[in-house]
Amino acid sequence: MMKAVYFNEYGDREQMIFGDLPVPEPGPGEVLIRVAAASVNPVDWKVREGRLKMFSGRKFPLIPGSELSGTVVSAGSKVKDFKQGDRVFAGLSHKGGAYAEYVAANPSKIITIPDELPFIEGSTLAVAGMTAMQAFTMHYRVKPGDEVLVNGASGGVGTYAVQIAKILGARVTAVCSEKNTALVQDLGADEVIDYNREDFRKRKESFDVILDAAANAFFPESRHCLKKGGMLIKLNLSVNLIIKAIFLRLFSSHQLKVILVKNRKKDLRWLITHIVSGQIRVVVDRVYPLSDAREAHAYSESGRARGKLVLEIS
Repeated sequence: MMKAVYFNEYGDREQMIFGDLPVPEPGPGEVLIRVAAASVNPVDWKVREGRLKMFSGRKFPLIPGSELSGTVVSAGSKVKDFKQGDRVFAGLSHKGGAYAEYVAANPSKIITIPDELPFIEGSTLAVAGMTAMQAFTMHYRVKPGDEVLVNGASGGVGTYAVQIAKILGARVTAVCSEKNTALVQDLGADEVIDYNREDFRKRKESFDVILDAAANAFFPESRHCLKKGGMLIKLNLSVNLIIKAIFLRLFSSHQLKVILVKNRKKDLRWLITHIVSGQIRVVVDRVYPLSDAREAHAYSESGRARGKLVLEIS
């Protein structure tokens, strides 16, 4: 048996159970990982609440958590790229599995991580890190001199986004509260807007791209501060946003892009290289034991986290 956090029906934090479940039995094409750390992301509690049933399904018990770091315990007979003792990162689907002492994962979702990358920081790559990276390299290709605004710059995605935009040569404006000004400046922001004192939407035609990591920049109000051809990138997928994005592509000089992160190993390698070299700093706000996953969800839901939240498991 193993310790895990799971729930037997969708609902609030009270549905989360810390208890014993069987250790998963990996198939011939899977890798069994002893989990060292699991990142806590807003998508985890959205899954728990039942907002993403089309992805997470209705099979219970359901263990949340979509990204983790740990050590390979064993590899199936069909697995060639991993062996016992390898230090790895795994990015899972919305079906979860990371909030547990062990997980069985497909090798396509796993990448080795170097000894220089601690497990805590190494558990944060797929959701926050790759979301920010892919926003600025796949969906809007940031070029040197571009004006980039990161809304929610002190959060998990935002702290990555500020640094990645700077690496790509942009001038970065960060939106956060006054108490987080020093943090985002230290990460490289050229200008900081305190959202309690100024509404960035009132800046006319100022930005080439806006990454809305705070989920409160809506297109009708935000488009006025975009330059011609500029893009607003949203992270919260919905049917209404997809329809609006298609419409704007046909009839507007501005663009709205709604993105879902893709698990691409070349992007993970890029992030790992820049973290190990010191060009990207992983900002971790709080580390919790697995038994305190409810408290981690409560803090994540508050919207006050500075950087990442992580569960330390083993």
